[in-house]
Amino acid sequence: MPDRRRLAVALVAAAVGTGALAARWPGPIGLLVVGLYALAQVPLMPTPSGMGVSFTPAVAGGLALASGGSPILVLAAGAVALPMGVAATHLVPWGATARSRIPSEAAGVASFGAVFCAAVLLFPERQVDHPLVLAAFAASATIGLMVTTLLRAGAGGRLTPRRLLMVRAFADWPAYTVLYAAAAMFAITVPEMGAWSLLLAGLPTAFGYLAMMRLQRTRHTYRQTIHALGRIPEAGGLVADGHSERTAALATAVAAQLGLGGRALDRVEFAALLHGIGRLVLANPAVTAGEYSLADVSGWSAAIIGESEYLAEVAEIVAVMNSPYRQPGQERDRSLPVEAQVVRTASAFCDGSSEGAGPLEAMETLHRGAAYDFDPEVVAALRRVLEREGAIAG
Repeated sequence: MPDRRRLAVALVAAAVGTGALAARWPGPIGLLVVGLYALAQVPLMPTPSGMGVSFTPAVAGGLALASGGSPILVLAAGAVALPMGVAATHLVPWGATARSRIPSEAAGVASFGAVFCAAVLLFPERQVDHPLVLAAFAASATIGLMVTTLLRAGAGGRLTPRRLLMVRAFADWPAYTVLYAAAAMFAITVPEMGAWSLLLAGLPTAFGYLAMMRLQRTRHTYRQTIHALGRIPEAGGLVADGHSERTAALATAVAAQLGLGGRALDRVEFAALLHGIGRLVLANPAVTAGEYSLADVSGWSAAIIGESEYLAEVAEIVAVMNSPYRQPGQERDRSLPVEAQVVRTASAFCDGSSEGAGPLEAMETLHRGAAYDFDPEVVAALRRVLEREGAIAG
């Protein structure tokens, strides 16, 4: 939609919403509601995915409960506040990030409001703290989260699997839980406590914000450290420059293509980043004077990685990553984790590409090794990822 048309739609929606609010909440109360709704779109609560979440769900949820599920008020307030929030994001340094996630969040909040208002019609004249009302509130909030997650994944582009984007976006559910819970606490207590309900609902929100911020900083520190360790063999000229980063990006995409998610994706990424760290042993002339295999390198890498208890599962993956997925005359080795085959296949492809072979030649090498060395299901998933990225023709 052209920018002028979007602006016209936003202005019309804002005008209609202003009229609806003025009819129900004339004077400063309506202005306060809209102002809070608009400002809630600007700040970001840190989240595990790193995408951030605005405070819009808290305001929209509180408004939906406090108004008894009035669809006119919920949608009118959103129509007025949305363009104001977009304008406000131009005034802050992180405005571009805030604007990029406003469409998905706005759709999620609108879905939440529509479902909740429709559900309230099934049991009219119930108090806000009635179990049925709160159950409808929780179900509507879940639907809003799912809509936001789906839209975020759909807007992620073709280079990253949508399932991977969806898994990372859905990891933000604790932040949404904190915000919607704060909204419910406010709506339940405001009839008795008045303005003090804002403080009561704000305290757990603030604690949740601090917890999310510390979690994000901790995860960021871990990732920075692991990325730095993965670069050490490259700095020493033991592997091609950028090999660990390329392998990690490709292995994560392949793992998502295979349906892995959550902690499994983290294990694949970390194993891909650190699988070559055992090559540091090759700096010892006594080692290079003898014979060694890729399995030896994996064992050395696993021994180094295993020194960290946090990375114990990653060390187990690296230790067996160079094991064939099946032996001659035998069936598939079911004890071999699929994460290990994903890392091995991605690393072999990156090695072939960096040695002058094109993507098709590197893939052909993997297909020839699919009899014993490379899991054919993993190779097929890698091919689908490369076709989606346009690296090879479909």
